[in-house]
Amino acid sequence: MGQRGPTPTPSAVLRLRGSWRGDANPDEPTPERGVPECPAYIEGVARSCWEQVAPMLDEMGVLTKADGVALALLCTTFARWRLAEELLDEHGQVHPILDNNGDVKYLQQTPYVSIARNNAHALKGMLEQFGLTPSARSRIRVEPVKRAPTEDARTKYLTGGGA
Repeated sequence: MGQRGPTPTPSAVLRLRGSWRGDANPDEPTPERGVPECPAYIEGVARSCWEQVAPMLDEMGVLTKADGVALALLCTTFARWRLAEELLDEHGQVHPILDNNGDVKYLQQTPYVSIARNNAHALKGMLEQFGLTPSARSRIRVEPVKRAPTEDARTKYLTGGGA
């Protein structure tokens, strides 16, 4: 029998929210922050999604090296949702069912409607897990990632580094 109740919120997320419960499990694993390597099987629209989302999540400070499979699932679900939406745009939401005489008996919903809806529902949950919705972000406080200062084009020009 499975565990009852809602899925527990990770301690890191609780700490980011400012909850005192964030320190309740001192033995919880803490993977290294950073972008995991994109799996070779991620292609096409899913790869484009990875290339857009992974740097964004890393910059937000919520991505770890252990999140590769979860991110791959998010990206493949996104690709399937987009494909279903494109097929809906191409074929419409319904198609006619004909009787033996060739007359329209009734209109049937295409399978793409439920495929798009199911993938959108799953995608929404995954986006929330990564803090990629406005309401999910409102519950998270992230320590800023310290990055080395970069020179912009004006500074390079003024210091003689560019033309």
